[in-house]
Amino acid sequence: MVMLCRQKDTDAARRKKTGRPIFRTIFSAMMLVMQVEVVLLAVSITITNVDGRLNQNAKDMLNMQVRNRVSYVQDLMQDAQNLTDLSEHINNTVLAMQEEGQLDLAELNTSREKSDALLTAIAPELVSTLRAKPVSGIFVVLNTVNLYNLDVGCGLPGIYLRDLDPDARPSGDNADLMIERGSSAVVKKLSITTDKSWQPTLRYYGLKGNGFFKTPFQTAWEDGARLNAEDYGRWTTSVYKIGDDSRTAIAYSQPLILPDGTIYGVVGVELLTSYLQTKLPYSELQDGNTGTYFLVSTTADEKDTSFIVSKAVTSSEDVTALEAPAGMMNCELRADEYWLTLRNKDYYAVALPITLYSRNAPFSNERWLLIGTVNSKVLFAFADNVRSVIAIAIAFTLVLGALGSLVVARNLAHPVELLYHEVVDGQEKKQFPQLSHTNIRELDRLADALTSLNSELLNNSTKFLRIMDMASVELGGYELRFDTGSVYVTDNFFALLGAPQPKDCFLSVRRFEEKLSHIQLSHPCTTTAEGDKMLTIRKEGETRYIMLRVTNDQTTQVGLAEDVTAATLERMRIEHERDYDILTGLYNRQAFHRVSEELFRDPHQLGVAALLMMDLDNLKHINDTYGHDWGDQYIHRTGRCLAENTPNGTVVSRLSGDEFVLLFYGYSSQDQIREKIRTLSSAMQKSVAILPSGNELRISISGGVAWYPASGTDMDTLKKYADFALYQVKRTNKGHLEEFSMEIYQQEAQAAQLRRDFQQLLTEERVYYVFQPIFSARTGKVMAYEALMRSDREALRSPATIMKLAREQGALCEIERLTFFKSLETFDHLRSEGLVRRDTMLFINSIASVCLPREDSEYMESRWHELCRQMVIEITEEEEIDHEALEAKRHAPGFSGMFALDDYGSGFANENSLLELSPRFIKVDIAIIRGIDTDPDKQQIVQNIVAYAHPRSMQIIAEGVETAAELRKVIELGADALQGYFLAKPAAVPAQMAPAARKIIAEYSSASDSG
Repeated sequence: MVMLCRQKDTDAARRKKTGRPIFRTIFSAMMLVMQVEVVLLAVSITITNVDGRLNQNAKDMLNMQVRNRVSYVQDLMQDAQNLTDLSEHINNTVLAMQEEGQLDLAELNTSREKSDALLTAIAPELVSTLRAKPVSGIFVVLNTVNLYNLDVGCGLPGIYLRDLDPDARPSGDNADLMIERGSSAVVKKLSITTDKSWQPTLRYYGLKGNGFFKTPFQTAWEDGARLNAEDYGRWTTSVYKIGDDSRTAIAYSQPLILPDGTIYGVVGVELLTSYLQTKLPYSELQDGNTGTYFLVSTTADEKDTSFIVSKAVTSSEDVTALEAPAGMMNCELRADEYWLTLRNKDYYAVALPITLYSRNAPFSNERWLLIGTVNSKVLFAFADNVRSVIAIAIAFTLVLGALGSLVVARNLAHPVELLYHEVVDGQEKKQFPQLSHTNIRELDRLADALTSLNSELLNNSTKFLRIMDMASVELGGYELRFDTGSVYVTDNFFALLGAPQPKDCFLSVRRFEEKLSHIQLSHPCTTTAEGDKMLTIRKEGETRYIMLRVTNDQTTQVGLAEDVTAATLERMRIEHERDYDILTGLYNRQAFHRVSEELFRDPHQLGVAALLMMDLDNLKHINDTYGHDWGDQYIHRTGRCLAENTPNGTVVSRLSGDEFVLLFYGYSSQDQIREKIRTLSSAMQKSVAILPSGNELRISISGGVAWYPASGTDMDTLKKYADFALYQVKRTNKGHLEEFSMEIYQQEAQAAQLRRDFQQLLTEERVYYVFQPIFSARTGKVMAYEALMRSDREALRSPATIMKLAREQGALCEIERLTFFKSLETFDHLRSEGLVRRDTMLFINSIASVCLPREDSEYMESRWHELCRQMVIEITEEEEIDHEALEAKRHAPGFSGMFALDDYGSGFANENSLLELSPRFIKVDIAIIRGIDTDPDKQQIVQNIVAYAHPRSMQIIAEGVETAAELRKVIELGADALQGYFLAKPAAVPAQMAPAARKIIAEYSSASDSG
């Protein structure tokens, strides 16, 4: 059954539903679709980059035109500056006139007659060159004096010819040519018309400026004419005028240099600015003649993003470009594109280099460029027009779309509004209305479905209430309607929550919410992870758990109360078994980790903390002696002792078997925790269990302590350090507690790393061998090489360290095998490469207490058959000689049978070893050789061993010879062979004997031969 409650006052008035009208919804949706279409159009235009491609196309066309034009201009200027033939002709003329006595170069500046003779002689060739080249002028200026010694304003002899129209057909009598500069005598002989600004000489205006004469002439003069004349050639970087002439030009000139290096003037060609402008047709750059060609030069680096260019020639109708400053035009590189800014207008530019000078020429830093430019607004005008057309089309589309959407939305919204008003009328009359037909199939079906659904809901609500009454789980619920102010509550809802049934027949929404809030405050209430409320109802000694689930929407709140007492009690039992160890009642491993993780998220709560790892000492003995039941009692007793003698809040856990862990936290100092640990330790020592034998058994437990935050700031680190401290106690002092020591830990870590490095060395054979020569004391020749082990591991550099680890880890056999195989393999490679003589012996250090297996010896004999017969086994002093191992080595297949006793006089290498081994070679220890030249006792030892060895065909090797005095003394004492740093150091490729040692041995050898 359901209790229906309604508010009687004005608060119960129906609240009208708010929302968007259907007309606005349809209209907004259609406008949204239209906007999406417009956005898609704009995005597609953006993605396809139509605007950018049109602009790029304009740039590419400009680039193509400039690239084609720069090739033409470069060919023209290179052809113009090729004056090698003319220069040679002038030089030959000068040399011929000098030979005939007609010319003295020293008089060129002072004798008008001599200079006129030379100029007249070369004039025909000048005219011929002027006709042959695409130039508007040609000139020669004569001078044999350093320009620093010339007076400013003086006249220099020379000739300057000009052709105002180089492309026109030349006349036979040179009527189309003019003389700009030249003496009257030259003019008269050439019969060429003079220009209106004619002068007999070329005026010298000093070293300032950048003229066509002084710069190449003075550069060659100061350089001593070391280079060819064409290497000093140079184009003027700015236009110039001759005297009062209004015509501007640029020129190329190079010094005139005789084969003996004499500089006597310059020769050059001229290009009028007007002539060059005809070669730079700006109309090809852009329709409407809006393009501009600049012929410029610059000394900036190619990689500069902004540089100044000097304008030489401008070809344009653009007033802004024509009025650009000649020497200060800034060119910027933006995103790999060149731009010019002229009078606040941006000009897109294509700047391409013109190669005129060789790389090492004096003026190679002056780069010439041809720049084609167009005003950016003109260049990109087509793209701007396309953009404007697209914008107008989009705006027109939006206007038509809005009008169409308005009409469609009105036609669709009217039938829906009709049905809505009919439903509202029926609701006010408390009956479901008869809905009209709209002639829209979907709306008519919806109206029929609503009518049918209303009837089904009435039937289903009755069925659902019957099912709730029959359910095995007690359920109660409510529904609040905020739009109507209605409250629906099941009969058992308040009783289920332990509250009396309300006395009021009618409840408002506000009154119901107040009563439900009071119930939640009156009983313990928690919130689950899903947001549900769990109420604990305690009444008449009984505890029940009620789950209250609430769902909300804009107008409705529905609540369901469910009695979950049985499920909650079962869950609590499972959680207890999950978190607690059955035997001891302490936390188990999972619970300890969970609680610890929560604590470590709040360092302030941890304060100073300590992790105590503990391990029972006698558990295995008790299990083996008295059975596992008594072992369990021992563990139980330990757990109870830990729980009873630790402060409240300490996290105590049994990790496994005989392992326990305790986390002390929330203290202000380590001393406070130490006091708690001492109390616990004392209590455990007093705890006694009576064994079946009647004996008392005290709890014996070892432990290690790691400190937070001193030892580490995370649980993993503390566990590792505490476990290490426990391990140290178990090894040295069972039954005690010790604190973690970083110094001991690092020492153990280093030792462990060293052992791992050694195992890696063995596994990967990370050793190599160097060879130290052993020389004959009589002849100085190499008689043998000793193989010496080296490792690429920094910690295992010393062979002594490797041998120590090998003994500790029982790997002496592996070291023996590695030594023999690697030594033979490396030495065999040196022999095959011709780096050592094939008749020399190979000394290999062998461990006295071990020998190789038979199969390894057979393998060596088969692979290195010849080398094994030249092998000498050198018995080291670290181990005492093993008789069986010695015999196995002596009878190894293919072995030469030669032994050497290493380091005689130290360690195990004594008289007993000498008698037992009967070696072919005796190597006297370095400790005896060191300082033997000043120590009579050491000398006597060597004399004794020599006296013993020589009658028995044994040879004495003095190893460790490091000074000339030691070398002399051991030779005098009768040593047969020599080894040491003074003679040669160990190396991968053995070195020759040091010259100082060779000289000493040669002295004794010659003295012996003469004796």
